[in-house]
Amino acid sequence: MKKVLSILLLAAAIPLGAANPHQVRIGWGDMLFETLAFHAGYGSDGLRKSNFGYTGHIFAEYRYRLTPVVGLAAKTDFEGIFWKETPCDIYRQPSGETTSSRNYNLCFIPNVQFTFLDREAVELYAGIGAGLLVAFDNAGGSGLAPAIDFNLLGVRFGKGPWCGAVELGGLNALTGANNIYMISSRILSVSLNYRW
Repeated sequence: MKKVLSILLLAAAIPLGAANPHQVRIGWGDMLFETLAFHAGYGSDGLRKSNFGYTGHIFAEYRYRLTPVVGLAAKTDFEGIFWKETPCDIYRQPSGETTSSRNYNLCFIPNVQFTFLDREAVELYAGIGAGLLVAFDNAGGSGLAPAIDFNLLGVRFGKGPWCGAVELGGLNALTGANNIYMISSRILSVSLNYRW
């Protein structure tokens, strides 16, 4: 294990001909899973949930290309889901005050990216990452879960230091069949990138 770590550190210190080895990006991704899992309705606990709002996935990433093919990256992903809860009686009539629920997920994900086409104006890549999801809400609840991020296909486009990207993938975080934070979330994402 020490040999592998030493080789990776040495490789990170010596760029092997990769053009623009550094890149930072900020972006936004969809919340398809969240909009399907969290929606208006009545729960078995007698609470009516309504007025849902979603931030989408807001993320930032730093990538370093070790070689023209392999890069290492660190990504932070944040999302918020908001709604109103109203206690109701068995006739679904309000029986108490409406409260606001605010839930947040924050992911820290290192990943590996593989570039399989690199031209002046377009780059095709894929990647995989594994990290940690930290969930918390305004009621004092919190949780941790492993997070896995798949990037099945990414397309960077643009010349010069500024470029854009579109990715097709999925962010997943769960601790069991009954404790799912997200499955195939952030299927589609877009970003603004700066490379040097």
